[in-house]
Amino acid sequence: MRECVIWTVNIDAKKSRREGRKVAKRYAVPNVKVDEIAKACRELGIPFRVEDKRYPKSWWEDIGRVVVPKEGSKIRIMERIAMKIREIRKR
Repeated sequence: MRECVIWTVNIDAKKSRREGRKVAKRYAVPNVKVDEIAKACRELGIPFRVEDKRYPKSWWEDIGRVVVPKEGSKIRIMERIAMKIREIRKR
């Protein structure tokens, strides 16, 4: 099965495209943590595993990543996770 890696910077609104953000600003969430991505995956029913890794472009930051099965577009998966994080934060 194919997997895709989701780094926190991929959906962080405070990061630019050059710094690694992959989703549009309207979906992005500021200051995302790995725990929030994991919680969103859990609530969406997406199987995942958390890995303690460092993003290559900012190797000095200890941010981590989440690995999920690739079902459809990686961008769509990240958008769904980002929207779920927004919903969780509003509660």
